[in-house]
Amino acid sequence: MKNEKKMDIEQANKVYFQSLANTRASASMMLISFAGVFVLLIEILSFYSYYDKIVGVNPFSNWFFDILVSYCLYLIIVFFIPLIGKFAYRRQVLSTTLLLLTYIGIFLSLQVMGLLIIVSALANKEFEVGFSKYGFLVIPFLVICTLLGFIYHYFWLKKQLKIGFSPTRTLGNYFAKSSSYSSNALTIIFVCSMIGAVLTGYFGVVLGVSVSILFSYAFTQLLTEVGYLLYLKTKSKEYWEDEPEDNPTLWNLLWDWLKGFSLKKAKIRIPLEIVCYLLIIIGLDHLGYADASVRRPIWLVWIVRMLTIGIVLDFFISTVHSIMRKFSNKKQGKK
Repeated sequence: MKNEKKMDIEQANKVYFQSLANTRASASMMLISFAGVFVLLIEILSFYSYYDKIVGVNPFSNWFFDILVSYCLYLIIVFFIPLIGKFAYRRQVLSTTLLLLTYIGIFLSLQVMGLLIIVSALANKEFEVGFSKYGFLVIPFLVICTLLGFIYHYFWLKKQLKIGFSPTRTLGNYFAKSSSYSSNALTIIFVCSMIGAVLTGYFGVVLGVSVSILFSYAFTQLLTEVGYLLYLKTKSKEYWEDEPEDNPTLWNLLWDWLKGFSLKKAKIRIPLEIVCYLLIIIGLDHLGYADASVRRPIWLVWIVRMLTIGIVLDFFISTVHSIMRKFSNKKQGKK
């Protein structure tokens, strides 16, 4: 009886990690690295300004800034790996290692985003001032949250391996992967970034702390599971991912994207608006208009204000419209 129960537990664990290999730990999940690139670009600009203007040193001479830039480049490169044919599926130990590093990069970007939100809120939206004053307090808090997350999920994984993963958790892997490919992940990150940029004081700190704790819990669990799956893959090919029959190439995705390109789609329009906005801000900074002592033309001030308000309104209106459309579709489905 005990042997049968042990076999059932081992089989449940095996099925769970096989499902994990084909869902949240699939090589195709490297495609979501663009979310980390989006966040890291904001952080790189913020820290570049801090080291250049406040510290007065070349930002690229700082090891932390170099890590942010290096990881941003890595996430851009790793995006294309699942699109170069069967390479990622035939070298699965390597591809899972790259995916693990990708998740670490995204987790790093989200924790640094929490740092930006908290110190900026404490310093009335002045990151350069807030980081100098409060960085030494916030950084240990983020490190402790991360360590506690890994410690908790290490013992959680040991317990789950003893009792066996439930079919519900196994099925949950497939739902998690399908939602990752939607715009929900980037939407949550963008909302947190926009709200964090607006809120100050107590509310901004609460948002930053909440986001940091949430991501510390979610990502340490994901990293723990993927790390253990990597270990299993080195032991047996039973845990290797099934190679998809219709694995899309870069040209297939590019052609499909071009066919579906339309500025009427919020998921295409809003990212383009944000990129253009950032390019304008960078251009104004190089022209010297970012300096508080420089007199700015009133027309330029109003153009920047209107662009900012327009993008924020476009985002929230599109979000509300999307939510309303989903509710409408659900009601029609019930009928």
